[in-house]
Amino acid sequence: MNDCTTEGYIYSQRGNMYDVGGIPHMQWNGIFDVVGAGVPWTARYEEYYPMVVDYYTQETPLEIEITGQYLSGDPEVTYEIELIWTDESRNDRPPTNNALEVIVAEDSILSWWNSAGVWHYARNVSRDFLTFHEENKNMITIGPGETQTFSGSFQVSDNWVGDNLKIIAIVQDLDTYEVYQSEIASVVRDLDQDVDDDGIPNTQDNCPSISNASQEDEDGDGVGDVCDYCNEIAYASGNVNGDAFGNDYTPIIDVADVLALSDHLEGVGLPYYECQSIDMLEDGTINSFDMIVLVDLVMSGGN
Repeated sequence: MNDCTTEGYIYSQRGNMYDVGGIPHMQWNGIFDVVGAGVPWTARYEEYYPMVVDYYTQETPLEIEITGQYLSGDPEVTYEIELIWTDESRNDRPPTNNALEVIVAEDSILSWWNSAGVWHYARNVSRDFLTFHEENKNMITIGPGETQTFSGSFQVSDNWVGDNLKIIAIVQDLDTYEVYQSEIASVVRDLDQDVDDDGIPNTQDNCPSISNASQEDEDGDGVGDVCDYCNEIAYASGNVNGDAFGNDYTPIIDVADVLALSDHLEGVGLPYYECQSIDMLEDGTINSFDMIVLVDLVMSGGN
């Protein structure tokens, strides 16, 4: 599966790189493959497990750290990737034509597994190959004891689940295609988990982009007061201008609201915005009948 902005490039480019002719195909560090089509996977566990342990314990002088910023629901993810040559005593650097490749993947996509005849959740499906084009390649230039930083951003497509996205970074030999190091980071769990530095994790913060350690939420709508542009207590039905008094935000509904609604109906006042509750009849339209209801409300004493 693939939804790359350069359509088909993830599967075709990386598939051709390793001569993938069938699925499933596993590639180990870019130098050894296992094609498992038609073979019961559970029966091959004993064969695969030692390979996993062997590759996992192999040492490399390279280390990858992925950080960045993403807030649930945002249309963009920013990232910063540090490549560190950790062991100055090791000069066995890989060949010089190396790049840090960056791929965006989405986890847990409900998909039909045709050969098994079942629905299942596909894991880590490639979505975008950020460094596919030559002009976007992150060429590696560091030596022992040095650090190189790569940064960028990408847009979250409308048909992706943003919270399920991951960033995959790979140190790859562009000649032999061997992989010397890799790292994967969930945009929700592994990037900056407290963007506004108020001590409240993004996923629990009622205003994750503005510091508000107290988490005050006067109207109880789940949006913290510091970024709640629509206080639902003040903006009661008929309070066109949103004025209120006291610490409990008691709405003030008076002649000023009648004038404000009149201006709105005549198209000479401030434009209607989502905080205002001026559809007095709650019929989906705002017209002179709403004005009649508002005038009656004010004449009867407002609140």
